[in-house]
Amino acid sequence: MSGFFQFLIRLDRSVFHSINSIAGKNSVVDWFARAGADDHIVPLILTLLVLATLFWASKHAGREVAFKTIICALAAAVLSMLILYGLNNVFFRPRPFTTQAVHLLFYHNTDSSFPSNAATLAFALTFAVFLYWRKLGWVMIGLATFQGLARMVVGIHYPLDIIGGLLLGLSAVLAVRAAEPVYAPAARWLNAGLDRLLAAWRRPARIEPERRGSP
Repeated sequence: MSGFFQFLIRLDRSVFHSINSIAGKNSVVDWFARAGADDHIVPLILTLLVLATLFWASKHAGREVAFKTIICALAAAVLSMLILYGLNNVFFRPRPFTTQAVHLLFYHNTDSSFPSNAATLAFALTFAVFLYWRKLGWVMIGLATFQGLARMVVGIHYPLDIIGGLLLGLSAVLAVRAAEPVYAPAARWLNAGLDRLLAAWRRPARIEPERRGSP
C-alpha cells in the first residue's frame, strides 16, 4: 500500500510540474491564471450564480427550487468548510512552493495544501446548483475547473489538492441533498414570503371615474 501512495505522490508532482511549466511564458496566460487563482474572483462569481437562480425562476414552483438550491449550497459550503478545518488539524501537506522550485505567479500563505480550500468551496457551490439546474451547473463546473487549473499553473496547489476539494465539496452536497425533506419547508416558507412581497409591490389597476354627461 505504501508503494501505491508513493507512486501516487510522484504522479501528482509530475502532473503539477507539467501544468506549472506553463507559467511565465505568456503574459496573457499568466494574467488569466492569476485571475482564476484569486481567492475572491471565481468564488464571488459562483456565489452570484447561486443567488441568480432566484431571479431566473419565473414561476412560483421555480422560485421554490431556487430557494432549495440556495439553502443546499449554503449548507454544503458550511459543512465542507467544517470538515476541511478538521482535516487540516490532523493532516498537513506543504504547499508546492514551500518544498520545491516552482514558477510562482501568485502569493499565497503556507497553510495546508490538501484539500484545496478554494476548490472545496467552489465545487460545493457548483454541485449544489448542478443537482437542481443542470445547464447552469455545467457553466459553474467549467468555472470551478478553471479555478483549479489556474491554482496549479500559478504554483500553489497540486492536482490531488484540487481533486480532494472536488470530492469533499461533492460529498457535502450529497449529504445535504439527502436531508432535503428537512429544509424543504424552509424553502416553501421563503417562497410564500416572496410571493406576498411581490404581491405588495404590484399596484392595483387604476380605475377611471365614470364621466357623467352634461345636463
